[in-house]
Amino acid sequence: MKFRSELKAIADSLRTLRRDGIIRTKNLVGDLGEYYCQELLNIKLCKIVEKGFDGFDPDGLKVEIKTRRLPSNSAKVIFRGFDFDYCLFVELNEYFEPVRILKIPSEEIIFNLDKKGDRLSFKKLTTATKNIRLI
Repeated sequence: MKFRSELKAIADSLRTLRRDGIIRTKNLVGDLGEYYCQELLNIKLCKIVEKGFDGFDPDGLKVEIKTRRLPSNSAKVIFRGFDFDYCLFVELNEYFEPVRILKIPSEEIIFNLDKKGDRLSFKKLTTATKNIRLI
């Protein structure tokens, strides 16, 4: 069997991103969203073992970061708790670049939750909540 050179390039890229601390878990999309929030919005990320939120903003507020890669119209955003002040919702394009970051207060998320009480549809998250577009 002949392996494609592109697969080696992907593996090498992932190894480099892990070494540089950009990829911290097995969730590539989520880790990239956290990285962009850290770099663009000065979010100080928590250690991976900490639960409930992903980091702190420059004012000390707790931030949860949720990331989706486009297209994601039918996706659900799941929350494992609400121990955060606001959520940064990051959308990535096909090249894994951020195309939109929304800042959504936790109260807005809680108010708009689906019947299960822990998730929102992508559409509802981006249209029904009062949010601020940061990029």
